[in-house]
Amino acid sequence: MAVACPGDYAWLRETQPDLAEAYCLSYVRGLTKAEALGRLGVAERHLRCLPIAEAVEAGLSAEDIPPLTVHALTVHGWTVVVEPTGCRATRPECYRQLSAETELVSVRVLMEQRCEFRWVVDGVLQTFFDAATPAVRRGTRPDALEDQMRAVGLTDEADLPDPGAALLALAERVTGVRIRPEHLDGPLLGAELDAPAPLART
Repeated sequence: MAVACPGDYAWLRETQPDLAEAYCLSYVRGLTKAEALGRLGVAERHLRCLPIAEAVEAGLSAEDIPPLTVHALTVHGWTVVVEPTGCRATRPECYRQLSAETELVSVRVLMEQRCEFRWVVDGVLQTFFDAATPAVRRGTRPDALEDQMRAVGLTDEADLPDPGAALLALAERVTGVRIRPEHLDGPLLGAELDAPAPLART
């Protein structure tokens, strides 16, 4: 496992503070970008290059429901699906599809209301928790990441200034994938999603 710490992800709030307020990053092992987006319901003919910054700006300026977009990049054999204005990958039917015959790690941050971590293997939720209550975990292996959680400060006793950074550090320890500022710069392969997905708790 990679030895990441929350400080390794301080750049997100520093360089993209609006994105840092609300996002969902889902790491999927072994799929291409098109395959991962296809499992989220995006037809290949609808794929195009979309800048994340534009999606965030559109979300901030929307008077009603923001337009939902999904973007993908590949790092060290994992495809990272970025949802800057939505959280489709957190829906059980979606994370089961995304992780079929492979593995998924997902970090969801929603304006300090939710900071969720999911680890799913072949459709089965292994570990789920919210950074606000890291000792309250669900899944078939709720304690499997306990040592790694403690190493990045995800304990009930800790007062984390940036829980999202701690979750991203944990995701790196599980996947070996470090997200860097340049990964989120410029256009990424993506698509607009047709309709908003209902929020999911598990």
